Amino acid sequence: MTKSVIKTFNETEAAIEMTFAKNAAKVYAPFFKAVKDREIAFEMFKGEKGATEAKLQYDIEHGFRNSNKDYLVKGGLSAISQAKFFADYSVKELQDVTGATLGTAYKNVSIAKNASNPKRGKVTNAKPANGAKPSDNAKPANIEEMAKQIVKTLGAKDAEKLSLAIYDLVVAADKDEAKTA
Repeated sequence: MTKSVIKTFNETEAAIEMTFAKNAAKVYAPFFKAVKDREIAFEMFKGEKGATEAKLQYDIEHGFRNSNKDYLVKGGLSAISQAKFFADYSVKELQDVTGATLGTAYKNVSIAKNASNPKRGKVTNAKPANGAKPSDNAKPANIEEMAKQIVKTLGAKDAEKLSLAIYDLVVAADKDEAKTA
C-alpha cells in the first residue's frame, strides 16, 4: 500500500513541477511577448509629457490594468517583472524550466543562475580554528576616504551630527574602560 502511495505522490509532484514547461508555448510565451511589447511601448513614452497617463492608457487598452489602476494580471506587477525576466527565452528554453507557476519557475531559474555565479563567498557558521579571532573586515583601510564619502552621502550638516554622535560614543567607551581598569 505505501509503495503505491509514494509512487502516486512522486508522479503527481513531477507532473506539477512540469506545469510551467507544458504551458510554455500556449500560455507563457505569448504572455512574455505581450510584456515585452509593453516594455517597448513604455520606453517610447519615456521623457514625454504625460508619460504616466499614456502608460496607464496602454495598460488599460491591452488588459494589464483597469481604469482604477488595478493590475488585472494574476500576481500584479511582480508577475510582470518575472515575465520580463523570461521575455527573451525561446519556447524551447521555457520548456526546459521546472516549476508549477511563473513564480516558482522564476525562483528556480534565479536560484540556478545565482548558484553558478554567486555574489559572495560561501557563508559558514564555523568557529575559527585554535580560538583565533576572525579578521576585522569592518575596519576601513582608509579612514579619510571613508569620511569624505560620508560627507558626500549625508551632506555637511548630517555628517557633523554623526561625528558628534561618534565622539560621544568614544567618550562613553573611554569612561567605561577607565571604570573597568
